Amino acid sequence: MPLQLIFTSAPRGLVAGRSGFCTVARHASLSERLTQQLESLGTPHDTSTGETFTFRRLEAGSQAWYVLSRFVSRGLDYSQRDNRLAHHLVFTAEEAAVLPPPAALALRWNGWKDEWTEEPTWLKEDSRPLALLAHPVLTPAAGWREFAGTGAKAAWLVNASGAASVSLLNPPESAQLLRLLAESSALLGRAAWSATFTTNADKTGADGFDWAVGLAAGRPTIDLAQAAQLAAPAGELARIAATGAGATAPASAAAGPGASMPRRTSATGTPATGSTTVTIAVVSLLVLIAASLAFVYFRQPEKKAAETTKPTPPPIDSTAADELLKANRAIADVDSYMARNDFVAAGKLWLESCKLSPTFAARYRDQYLPRLKSKFAATTTASLLARLESPTATANRKDMLDIAEDAGEALRIGASLEVTKDAAWEELARIQARAQMVGALDVRPIILTQGEWQTADLGPNSPSTAEFKLSMPAAEKIGKFIDTTGANKNTTVTARIRLLPLEAFHARDEKTKYQSAEIRTGSQANWIEATSKSGRQPIVIGVGSRLNTVTLNFPDNSASQLRDTNQLIEIALSDGSRQTIALISNVKALRPLNLGLAALKADLDTGVVHAAAWAEPIVNSFIASSGALGLYPAGHEFPDRDLASTRATKSLLDTDLVRLERKSGPGAPSYDEVKARRNAFTAQDFVNAGAPWSLRTVSPRGEDGLLLIEFR
Repeated sequence: MPLQLIFTSAPRGLVAGRSGFCTVARHASLSERLTQQLESLGTPHDTSTGETFTFRRLEAGSQAWYVLSRFVSRGLDYSQRDNRLAHHLVFTAEEAAVLPPPAALALRWNGWKDEWTEEPTWLKEDSRPLALLAHPVLTPAAGWREFAGTGAKAAWLVNASGAASVSLLNPPESAQLLRLLAESSALLGRAAWSATFTTNADKTGADGFDWAVGLAAGRPTIDLAQAAQLAAPAGELARIAATGAGATAPASAAAGPGASMPRRTSATGTPATGSTTVTIAVVSLLVLIAASLAFVYFRQPEKKAAETTKPTPPPIDSTAADELLKANRAIADVDSYMARNDFVAAGKLWLESCKLSPTFAARYRDQYLPRLKSKFAATTTASLLARLESPTATANRKDMLDIAEDAGEALRIGASLEVTKDAAWEELARIQARAQMVGALDVRPIILTQGEWQTADLGPNSPSTAEFKLSMPAAEKIGKFIDTTGANKNTTVTARIRLLPLEAFHARDEKTKYQSAEIRTGSQANWIEATSKSGRQPIVIGVGSRLNTVTLNFPDNSASQLRDTNQLIEIALSDGSRQTIALISNVKALRPLNLGLAALKADLDTGVVHAAAWAEPIVNSFIASSGALGLYPAGHEFPDRDLASTRATKSLLDTDLVRLERKSGPGAPSYDEVKARRNAFTAQDFVNAGAPWSLRTVSPRGEDGLLLIEFR
């Protein structure tokens, strides 16, 4: 039996205590240190309705204590003052090992005090086990299934290493919330008592709690009001939460008062149900039949009769009953997933359930499998495409990699289901490749400038220098960047800087280390310099009225190796923002990105062709030092006196097609090629009518410059 303590908000002075809280119950086995810790928790609940529950682990001396607390505010106390009550149950590790998860205990124990009107006194110690109310089993997570559509979502709160640190918003009423927490902690098996929680982080704070109901800075947030609409997690824990198959049962104790021997219980500490109930009922029936036969036999007069051997009754097949129960639960979750258009989760659960139950597929195949297969590719593709085209997806590499991983899992599950390889299936494969490609990029702003490297060295073992003259437009762009950092004559801004080879735009480099740098301004020029202990800065960028140069200093003759190369300088600020400067001296060595035709979209009402939402951050990352950026169809003719734009109009495309139809001689496209493009234009398929497209820099005189992106 745990120790019970109650603290109230009685005024300071009635009973000595550092926090001013009146002790209503103490126990000799509690250390003074632990008592002080419990008193310091106060009574963090100030409304006359509802309640706040917390569960935490406290260290006092050399012993660990598990404390389940309930805070309420009810009426007036014995001194006719506001009565806020803190009721604590204190458990040892040994006691916790044989009990249900703490949230289940909070829900099922009916001994919580709502008010205290007497004078301070000790609660009588009771050596009997806690009397717990009956409650459904915690795995599979039926409470989560009723609340959020599937039991798999109980795994939101846990991971392979234990309880996840999360913030929960818009919770349901207290009893339902405790059931959700209990079902999630049950997934941890014997480690269920390691998951700490508070049901009101606004009052208790979130520090020290794994699960905080309320806003908690720096944590992932789950809006429970949107739980039914959010995608379910994947993985082994989610499968266990949904089906109950493979769950690790924590130790549990008898739930009734006065129980002297532990009864067989489920993973939640409640008496086992399902197949166990069936077994008990059938065995009881057999016992009654045997007793009746014995009574009749001994009432009859003794007579000699030939002995007969009765066959032994067949054993009760509780395994089949368990299998049927799990199959029924699984098919309910499969149906629920499909109702919410989550066909990947439905397909995964279907396949796993077929492996667990040999009779599952035969029982439900004709009813569910055709519907699952017919909508799998189209629905999954639409869902992933919506995520891919989110405006923030490209800016967040993790989002892109998650989309690629989810698309890969969908392809694997679809292949196992033998889904028809139609157009939607092919688009699903393209989404995976597209997300992998974008996730491999390192997209950041890049100022484009062309020039030549001037190098000087005095021999293979002597220091060398390389200089790159910046054009005035490029220097102005860099100067504007320096202004945004906040550097001025009185303030120097710290930063990091590194030099990278430039062969392809937005290539990811996680090996080259940054160097410390400073950004400062002067009367004649502004500077971005890598700091050096030797006094000779390895990277110096100076822009101003007299000097616009990038200077690289090397301890050896490395400068000579920069001739005819393209280099990239990346500056990272303390707030995480970055700026890069492309120093291009060899245009032929520069490889453009190929984002594919799917990176372009056409507005049917206007005919304008532009970048898709997921490709826009890549297109907009380029900053031309002079001129502008332009999106052009194949075969476009330069110079182009019109203003360059990253949005190609229908009239531009039509004009190019007319010119190509009239063109003849060397360099003219074939008749079939032009005809196919014209047919696509007539069908208002403007993207294919201009393919392959390109994003280029265009000089102020309309001449084409750097080829940045291809759309093939």
